[in-house]
Amino acid sequence: MVRRNSHPKYSQFRFDTGSLSLNFVATVRHRGAQPRDLLPTPEALNDWSQRAGCSNPDVRPSLQDYEEALSLREAIYRTVRSLICNETPREEDIACINVNAAYSLAVPQITTPLCSVHWKSMHPIRACLADIARDAAMVIGDVERYRLKMCDNQSCQMLFVDNSPANRRRWCAMTICGNREKIKMHRQRKRASEIG
Repeated sequence: MVRRNSHPKYSQFRFDTGSLSLNFVATVRHRGAQPRDLLPTPEALNDWSQRAGCSNPDVRPSLQDYEEALSLREAIYRTVRSLICNETPREEDIACINVNAAYSLAVPQITTPLCSVHWKSMHPIRACLADIARDAAMVIGDVERYRLKMCDNQSCQMLFVDNSPANRRRWCAMTICGNREKIKMHRQRKRASEIG
């Protein structure tokens, strides 16, 4: 069961997975232990989409938009996880990604008098979901999808793209789960030396 975070603005969204779609998947933390959803409301989805650069501040997702977004997020999660685990992705998850990827994208419009660019869409949330789904399609269909990994921390299990040259990254972030593992191993060695 996924716990809903009641204060999403005070929760740090992660944008370090190497992919827009996996950053979106990372809005559920600790999938291997007690999952915590950082998108408990449509407003939280709006906050994430702004921080990710997907939408403008004036966008307000409807309940239907919100539910579609969560369905897409979980379809991407299950599909990428199945590829990492050498399993066949579910057809309905692939279909969900494809449907969202087919939505129209926002288009650039020049505004006057400053000649700045404003991204415009008839349906901004769907345009954001299209960005996410298209990114997922490219990540999933890429010939280098062997770089898709899951954090070795069993309680975390965050998905990410390993862009390291040697392709040996084990943790979502060395400063988070990698550091926890180092501390754990240090404590185990210390206990073993005290006993022995």
